[in-house]
Amino acid sequence: MFLDTHNERRRRTVFISVTASFILASLFVAARLISRLGIIKYRGWDDYTILVAWILALGMSSAVGISTSKGLGLHGDSIPATWWTSLLVAEYAAIVLYNPAVMAAKTSILLLYLDVARYPQKFLRIGSYITLAVVNIGGVVLTFVTAFQCGPVQAAYNLAIKNPSCTSIESIYLASAPINVATDLAILILPIPVLTTLSLPLRQKAILILTFLLGVIFVTVIDVARVYYMQLAADDLQGKGRTTSLEFSYNISLVLMWSAVEINVGIVCACVPTLKPLMKLLIPKTGLYHASSSANCELVPFTSYRESFTRSCNHGEPLRRSRSATGSATAELVSVSRIQTSEYQKPQMCISRLTAPDTGPAMVVQSGRATYHDTEASIQFQSTNTESPKCMLDLNNSETAKYCILIATLLFLMGATFAMLFALNGTIFLVPNKAQAVGLSSTSYAATVVGPLLGYWVLSHVGIKATFVTALGIVCVGTLMFWPSGALRSYSGLVVSTLIVGVGLSLLDVASYVFLILCGPTEHAVIRLLLGQAVANTGSLLSFVLSQKIFFTHVDSTRSLIAIEWAYLGIALFTVLLGLLVHYTPLPEITDSELDSRGERLWIDPPQKYFGKLPIIYTSLAIAILSTACGAAALACLRTFITSALSSVAVNTHTSSTLNNLDFNIVLTAAYVVGHLILAFFCFLIPPRVLLLFTYTCGITCSVLIMRLEWISVNRAQAMTLILGVFIGPIPNFCIAIGLRGLGRRTKLAACLLESSAAFGACVFPFVALAVLRAHNNSARYSFCVVIALFVSGTVFPLYLNLVRLTRPKIVLQSGERL
Repeated sequence: MFLDTHNERRRRTVFISVTASFILASLFVAARLISRLGIIKYRGWDDYTILVAWILALGMSSAVGISTSKGLGLHGDSIPATWWTSLLVAEYAAIVLYNPAVMAAKTSILLLYLDVARYPQKFLRIGSYITLAVVNIGGVVLTFVTAFQCGPVQAAYNLAIKNPSCTSIESIYLASAPINVATDLAILILPIPVLTTLSLPLRQKAILILTFLLGVIFVTVIDVARVYYMQLAADDLQGKGRTTSLEFSYNISLVLMWSAVEINVGIVCACVPTLKPLMKLLIPKTGLYHASSSANCELVPFTSYRESFTRSCNHGEPLRRSRSATGSATAELVSVSRIQTSEYQKPQMCISRLTAPDTGPAMVVQSGRATYHDTEASIQFQSTNTESPKCMLDLNNSETAKYCILIATLLFLMGATFAMLFALNGTIFLVPNKAQAVGLSSTSYAATVVGPLLGYWVLSHVGIKATFVTALGIVCVGTLMFWPSGALRSYSGLVVSTLIVGVGLSLLDVASYVFLILCGPTEHAVIRLLLGQAVANTGSLLSFVLSQKIFFTHVDSTRSLIAIEWAYLGIALFTVLLGLLVHYTPLPEITDSELDSRGERLWIDPPQKYFGKLPIIYTSLAIAILSTACGAAALACLRTFITSALSSVAVNTHTSSTLNNLDFNIVLTAAYVVGHLILAFFCFLIPPRVLLLFTYTCGITCSVLIMRLEWISVNRAQAMTLILGVFIGPIPNFCIAIGLRGLGRRTKLAACLLESSAAFGACVFPFVALAVLRAHNNSARYSFCVVIALFVSGTVFPLYLNLVRLTRPKIVLQSGERL
C-alpha cells in the first residue's frame, strides 16, 4: 500500500485528514436529509445547495486522495515517471473544484439567512443579499480564472507543452483570500443581532451564541491556515519556474489538504442547525430542548406543527422553515411571511427550533411588543429591547460628555488602526518614484471625495450608528485586500485597497462630524469637534510611532514579511470587533424633522438673502467649502514637499538636521495634535472666526519663510515649521467645524460636502505643486508658491465671517452674550 511507504508522513497526513473530514461531512449530510425529509417532511433551496456542495466536496476529496496515491506530498525526484500525468490531472481537478464547492456551501448558509430575514430584520436581509452576490460572483469568476489559468488549458496538467502562458495558482489563491475571509466574517456577523435579541434564559442564549460562533470561527481559522501554507508554498517556489510542476506537488499538498478540510467542515457546520428533530428522537426530553420556566412564555396544546403556525400566521400563508446559520447551534430559525399584528404592532419574525411534528418549541422575535400564540410546547418570546437615548439635541453638557467620550474612543482606536495599516504598507511596498508616492497619497483623498456620497445616503436613511458600522465594514474589506496586494507586491492592488479604505475613512469622518456638532449645546460644537479630532490624531501618532520604532523595524526576510502580512488580518478582525461594539452601544440619533423643530439652533434665518436672491445660509456654506478645500490642499502640499524643501536647505547651508525625515514628520504630527487642543481651549475665550483667521495667517507666514528666507541652518527651518505647524494643522477641521454650526437639517449634507471638498483639494493640488516643481528645475522650495496661493485663497472664509455681520450667530447664551 502506498501509505506504508517509507518517508511519506506528509502524504499520509493529507490522505487521512481529507478522508476523515469527508466521511464526517457525509454523515452530517445524511443526518440532515433524515431530519428534513424523513421527520419534518420539508425541503428547501438550502437543502439542494448543500447537496451540490457535498457532491463537489466528494469530487475534490477524491481528487486529493488520488493525488496522494500518485505522489502528492513527495518531492519531484521521488515521483515515478508513470505517475506524472495522473498526479497533475488530479491536482488540477482538486484546484478547480475548490471555489465552486466553497461557493455552494456558503450559498446554502445564506439561503437560510434569507429565510429568516423577513420584515423586521432589514440588516440581516440586505446583508445576506449582498454577501450572496459577492459569494456567487466571486466564486464564478475565480472558478473560471482557476480553470483557465494556462494558455493552452492543457498546460496546467501536461508538462509536454513548452513555453505556456500561465498564472501561478498561488497568486490566484492569494487573490481570493480577501473574498473568502470577508464572506466568512460576514456570515459570522450577520445573524448575531438576531441571536442576541432572543428572550431566552441566559444559559441557553449563551450556549446558542457560543456554539454558533465557534462553528464559523473554526471554518475561518481553517481558511486562514490554508492561505498561510499557500504563502509558504509561494515562498518555496520562488525562482523555480512553473507551479504546474512536480516540485509544486510537494509544496501544494498541505494547501489542498486544508482546502478540502475547509469545505468538509463548512458542510458539517451548515448541517448542524438542522439536526434538532433527529436529536429529539435520539435524546428525548433533555433540558437542552426545553425552555426554562423563567422564560416569558405560555404553553398550550396544539394538534400539529403546521396547524399551530397556521393559527399564528396571517391568512395561513405557507411557512418557510430554515435553520439558524453555520456553526454548532442547535436552534432553527423558522420564518413566516407575516405574523398577525395588531394596529400598533410592527411585523414579527418567527424563530423556532426545528422539531418533529406536534412537539416543537417555537420562538417569535419582534421589534415591538410580543404577542403570544397558543401552541403545544410552543414558546414565543418577546424580543429584547434596550432603552434608546433621548434626542441628542436635548442633551446638556454632562450628558453630552459620555457620548462624546465614546465617539472619541472610537476615533482613537480607528486612528491607531489606520496609522498601523499605512505603516504596514510603507514597510511592504517600495514606491520607486515621487510621482507614484504622490499618486498613492492622492488615491486615499480621491476615495474621500466619493465616500461622502454614500455617507449622505446612509446618514439620511438609517442614522449615525449605521454609518459608523458601514464604514468599519468597508474598512475591513479594504484591509483584507491589502493582504494579497502585499503578498504579490502589486502596486495596482495597493491603489485599489487604499481607495476602498479611504471610502471607509471618509464615512467615519462624516459620521463623527455630524455627531460631534449636533450632540450637545451648539455654542460648544466647534470645541467638541476639535477635541474629537485631537483624540483621533493622538491614536494615529502613537500607533505610527510604535510601528516605526518597535514593531516593523527589521523586515529583512521573506518569512518576516509574511508574518507582517498577517497583521492585516488582525486589523480586519479588530475593525469587526469595533463594529460590534458600536452596534451594541446606545447612541443618540437625530432626524431631519427633529432638526426642523429646533429653529433656535440655527445661526442664520434661512429666508435671509443677499440682494434678495442669494440665501445667506447657502452662501456661507459655499464659502466654507471653498476655504476647506484650499486649507486641506495647502496642508497636503506642505506635508508632501516639506521634507524635500528642508533637504534643499540642508544642502545649501551645508548643515545637517537634528531630526531625520521620519522623526520630523512624527514631531510635526504631534504639533498638529497640540494645535487642536490649544485652539479648542482658546475657543472658550476668543470667537472661532478670529482664531481661524489667525491660523491662515500662520500658514501664509510659514510658506513664505520656507520659500524666500535665506536660512542659516536646516534646524532653524525645522523649528519654525514645527512652531507654526501647531496652528496650521487644525485648519481643515477648524473650517469644517465652523461651517457646520447651526445648519439644522442641512448639517448632514453640509458635512458630506465639506469632507468631499477637503479631499478634493488634497487630491488634486499636490499634482499641481509637483508640476510647478518640475517646471523650475525640481526646486522643492519653489513649489511652496502653490501652498502660499492656497492659504491666501482660504482666508476668504474667516474674512467673510469677520466682515459680514449677517453671518454672526443669532443665538444668545444664558449669560446674555451673543456668540
